[in-house]
Amino acid sequence: MGFSDDEFGFAGDGRRRRRRILQVVLAVVLVIVAVAGVILWRGNADGCGDRTSVRVAADPTVVATVRSLTAIAADTGCFDYDVDEVAGADVPGRLTSGDDKSPELWVADSQTQARRVITQVRKSPDYVTESLASSPTVVAGTGLGSLKTWIDVMKLPDLRIGSPMETSTGDAPIIAALAEVKAGRAKQDELTQALSILAIQQNNARPANDSEATRLNLANVEGIPVITTEQQFSQFQRRHPESKLKSAIPADGTVMLDYPLLNTAGRGSKDDAAAAGKELVAAASSVDGRKVLHNSSFRDPGGSGFGAKVTVLDGGDAALVDKTLRQWQVLGIPIRTIFMIDTSGSMRAPAGDSTRAKLLIGAATQGLGLFPNNTQGGLWIFGINKGGAGQDWKELLPVRRLDAASSRGTHRDDFAAEITRAMTDDLGGGTGLYDSILAAYKQAQAGYDPTYSNSVIVMTDGRNEDANSIGLDELLTTLEQLADPARPVLVLTIGISGDADADALSKISEATGGSSYIAETAADIESVFVNAIAARVKAAGQG
Repeated sequence: MGFSDDEFGFAGDGRRRRRRILQVVLAVVLVIVAVAGVILWRGNADGCGDRTSVRVAADPTVVATVRSLTAIAADTGCFDYDVDEVAGADVPGRLTSGDDKSPELWVADSQTQARRVITQVRKSPDYVTESLASSPTVVAGTGLGSLKTWIDVMKLPDLRIGSPMETSTGDAPIIAALAEVKAGRAKQDELTQALSILAIQQNNARPANDSEATRLNLANVEGIPVITTEQQFSQFQRRHPESKLKSAIPADGTVMLDYPLLNTAGRGSKDDAAAAGKELVAAASSVDGRKVLHNSSFRDPGGSGFGAKVTVLDGGDAALVDKTLRQWQVLGIPIRTIFMIDTSGSMRAPAGDSTRAKLLIGAATQGLGLFPNNTQGGLWIFGINKGGAGQDWKELLPVRRLDAASSRGTHRDDFAAEITRAMTDDLGGGTGLYDSILAAYKQAQAGYDPTYSNSVIVMTDGRNEDANSIGLDELLTTLEQLADPARPVLVLTIGISGDADADALSKISEATGGSSYIAETAADIESVFVNAIAARVKAAGQG
C-alpha cells in the first residue's frame, strides 16, 4: 500500500525539494558549460585551434623573467611554453642533442654569447629579436673608489668575473676596453697587459661553483670587486637589504647585455617556434610585460624603464669583438687535459749531454709551473702492452685539479713525481701510438666539462709500432666520426726528435682542431713542452 505526499501533508515540501535538486543540477551544468567555453575560447583564440607547446631554454639570469613573460604570452596567444634554465656552457649540448630536450627557442644573455654558441654548433643564427630586455654591466664592491676606464677595472686587485663560457659578464669588460681603445682613451698594449693579468688572476682564484650569486655573496662578505649586471646587483640588494655593496660604472660608460631570443628549432617545428617567438616578443612589449621587466630589475630593449640613463660603449664591429673574445677565451677558460707520455725504449736515446727521457722530465716540470691552479689534468703513459696484454696505455693519475690535496701535497706534486718515476722505471718496448690516442680521446670526451677547454696532449719520440693496432687512416676516420661540435676535444701532439712521425702527428692534431709541435734537437726538447703550453697565450696574441 503506497502513500502520497499529500496524505501526510508533505506535498509542498516534496515539490520544493525537487525544485532545489533541479536548481543544483542546472547550476552544475552551467558551470560545466562555462568552463568548457573558456577552454574552447582559449583553444580557439584568434583561430588558434589546437594549442602547441614550445620548449624554451633561458640563461639562469633571465629564466624567472622569461617564465613570467611566457605566462603572459600563453594567456593572450596560441602557444604554451615549457621554460628550462640552461647555463651558457650547457647550451651547445642541448642544441645538438636531437631529443625532446633540445630547445626550440633560446634566450641567451647577449648576442656575443649567442654568436659563440651558434658558431660552435655550426648552425646559422636565426634571431626572433636581437633584444628581449637589457641590463648594463656594473662593478660591485665595498670600496671601489673612482673608476676611469674598464682597463682600470680589469687591473683591480682580486677582481672576480664570470667564465666566458658561462656568462657574458665575463666578456663585458673586454668589449668595453675594446671600445676605449677604439676611441683612443686607451692603448692596445694596455689592453693586452690587462688581459694577461686578468687571466692569471681568474684561473688561480675562480671557484668550482662559480655563478653571479656566488660572486656577489663573495663581494658582500670579503669586500672584493666583482663584475655583474645592474639587474643581478639590484635583485641581490633586494634579497640582502643589509648589504653594504655599492655598484659603479667607469666614467666613460659601460656595455649592455641584450638578451636576444633565437629560433633554434629543427626544420619540422621551425615555423611554430617562429610564431611562438613573435608572441613572446609581443608579450614582453605589452604593458604587463614591461611591468615584469621592471619588477625583475631589467630594462626594456632600448635601455629604459629601470635605473638611470647610462652611456653605452661601442666595442666595434662584431667580427673584431668576436676575434678579441676568442683570444680572451684562450686565456680565460681553464684547461682540462690528459697528458700522454711515451715510455717506449727509444726514450733512453741520447739527446745532447743527456737523454730524451731526462730532458722531458725537466721540460715537463717547468711546463707544469705554467698551468694555473684550476687546471684539471690526468697522466697516462703509453707503449706496446703498457697496460697489460693488448692495451698500449696505462693511467697513472686521474683527472683532478692541480691544486687538489694529495698525500704528496697537491695533484701538481703528484704529476712531477710520477713523470720523474715513469721516465726512469717504465721505459722499454715499442711505441703503441694510435690505440692510445684513440683511448685517451674517448676518455676525454666521456669526462667532458663544458666549462673547460678539453684536450689530450701527446708527447712521443717515435711512430706507431704496434702491428695489432688500428691504422692511421682508421684512426683519423674514427676521430672525425666521434667529433662532436658541442663537446670539442683537441689533440695536441709534441714530437720529440727527428724520429717522431711528424706527418702522422700533424694529421691527428688537424683532425681534431689541435696543433702539432716538433722538437728536433736536444735544445728544442727543453723548450717545446713549455712552448706548447704557452701556445694558449700566443694564440691570444699575448706571447
